[in-house]
Amino acid sequence: MFAETVLLISAFLLGHASSVPYPLPNSTYSSNSTICDLNPVLCEGNPNSPDLPPAPIGDYICHQVFPIDLIVVNSRYPEYDIDHLHRSHDFFMLRRQIKDQGEIATQVQFEGLPKNTSNLTCRLEFVLPREDLQRISGPNPSFNVYQVERETSAVATWVMYENDKSASFFGTVNGEEEALQRTRSVGGVAAINSTACNETMSFTMAMMYDSPKPNYWQFSNVAPPAFPVQGFKIVYGC
Repeated sequence: MFAETVLLISAFLLGHASSVPYPLPNSTYSSNSTICDLNPVLCEGNPNSPDLPPAPIGDYICHQVFPIDLIVVNSRYPEYDIDHLHRSHDFFMLRRQIKDQGEIATQVQFEGLPKNTSNLTCRLEFVLPREDLQRISGPNPSFNVYQVERETSAVATWVMYENDKSASFFGTVNGEEEALQRTRSVGGVAAINSTACNETMSFTMAMMYDSPKPNYWQFSNVAPPAFPVQGFKIVYGC
């Protein structure tokens, strides 16, 4: 009788133990996953939290911050400052043809970044838009990126863009088809340049070349949790 009781108890305990979930020996994450893929929370900027959570010694944690504002400026409306053109805060548009045929640039602004005393480096990246979610045309729609000094949420106009003496050349994005396909083949993210972080960082983008046929590029900057993520972001901490 005692032996049968022991067997029944053992069977119950073994059955219960085998039902407890445990990690499988092979991870389902791909070999090229980043910490941002594994734990997106670690990569989200928080404008309301000036201090970053402490990271374990020796660990590199990627933080990514998306723009708070994109402002399109148009040479045909040089002093327009009533509202955003196209009434959008995430719309990117560049255009350039020959002189006096209309040019369009875009200002991209980030905030909630580490203070300039943090000694951290911020990297501006460009996630190529999905091909069916953009309009791009012209013989060479490559564009320049300039870092500019702007107050948070400050209005931008074409006159300000054209006369901005604070602008410093920051990098370029190659818009030629071969270059774009090459970037897509390795993940679709172009690292434009890096610099010391600051709480607010602003950049102006404008086409590089005149052309009889307009060089043109437009898309919406999309940040998580929306999908697909595309456009500009700043990465720091890794």
